Amino acid sequence: MRVAVIGAGAAGISAARELTSHGLDVRVFEARDRIGGRAWTDTTLVNHPVELGAEFVHGERVPTWDWLREFDAGTTGAAHAYTSYFQLGGSLADRATARSTFGCEPMTATYRLARRWRAQDRGAASIEQTFELWPLISDQPLTDEIRRFLSNYIAELVASDSNEVGIPGPAPAPAGYQPETLTNFRILAGYSALMAQAAAGLEIQLGAAITRVRREDSSVELTLANGQTERFDAAIVTLPLGVLADGVVEFNPPLSTEKRDAIRRINRGHISKVVLVFDQVLWPEDLCFLWSTERTQLWWRPGQGQANEAPVLTAFFGGSAAGALEGAPEEEAVALATDELGNILGQSLTKHRLRGCYIAWGAEPHTRMGYSSLPPGGEGLRELLAAPEGLLFFAGEATSVHSAATVHGAIESGRRAARELLSARSEGS
Repeated sequence: MRVAVIGAGAAGISAARELTSHGLDVRVFEARDRIGGRAWTDTTLVNHPVELGAEFVHGERVPTWDWLREFDAGTTGAAHAYTSYFQLGGSLADRATARSTFGCEPMTATYRLARRWRAQDRGAASIEQTFELWPLISDQPLTDEIRRFLSNYIAELVASDSNEVGIPGPAPAPAGYQPETLTNFRILAGYSALMAQAAAGLEIQLGAAITRVRREDSSVELTLANGQTERFDAAIVTLPLGVLADGVVEFNPPLSTEKRDAIRRINRGHISKVVLVFDQVLWPEDLCFLWSTERTQLWWRPGQGQANEAPVLTAFFGGSAAGALEGAPEEEAVALATDELGNILGQSLTKHRLRGCYIAWGAEPHTRMGYSSLPPGGEGLRELLAAPEGLLFFAGEATSVHSAATVHGAIESGRRAARELLSARSEGS
């Protein structure tokens, strides 16, 4: 059986590995000149890897560890044990001070509000709507500063603004599911190195943008941007939601009404990063995360755990704050981030900045988004996006019901789509 996989990100690589292990003839088509999708590591900026895309391994039991163990890839850290700082009252505050200011644990406040809303059986709502329940979880007033913090926290967490994102509904856990400890790890050599190891031995065609997918009764015909056509027995589509939503690829016949509705309704969030390299450490040496009320919502040390860590910080921000900056030139984004970090730290940083870089994933033509989230009342949309249609199967983080917006969710989705294809093949034989 000859199968095409469209996209060589984590989902596409995962699907291709699964199918190849079952003896199928698989070719992967990737529009970029590299593999990895939204996992992309820079190895030139400083003397250790810096992630421009996916940063962390979220959890101790997620499928990413299958690859990490297979390739004996080194990791570092358990981020829950690190030190967080908060921009409050015009200065840096530690976690204990933030708890006192908030009247509750800042990092769990939005989850507690969502639980309270569901407990009152008030139906679908945006996360922002739940802020009205603040007096139920805190004895402190919901100040403008706390509201900005909560909004920023959601935007960087799910890539969309709090008024766009629905509170998560109670969803049944998959068979064998074990709750995670919410610890985070970094890959010492970077995500790109892991993707290269996972993709080794696969047939991957780079610079191969697909413009048309024609589904027939017994085959799938792909048309490339150069006009070349290829025919396969089936295909797995792992294109980002943003690419699907913008109609970059024509499907003939069109995808089902239900799937097109899911593509339209699922939030295609914005995520951007600015990485700043300095001549010295200008922040608390134990800093892990720095949560801000500025447009640059969250800062961290990308070299934490590296043996020769450079003085470098990454700004990570999402939602409309990232979207508004997507068309800006790199020097503007770097200057903005430098100024905002200076505001947070209470000092001028321009003279200490050596260089910087900026990536806006929503402006990247083969991604067109950060990652996905569900709108209010959006339960069931991911299942519709993931559902097979004839000889087409679908994977990618946006199709993951329980682990969207993560690398491990993409890996899981690739395996799931591959197994759906194998099952359909078995039933049809």
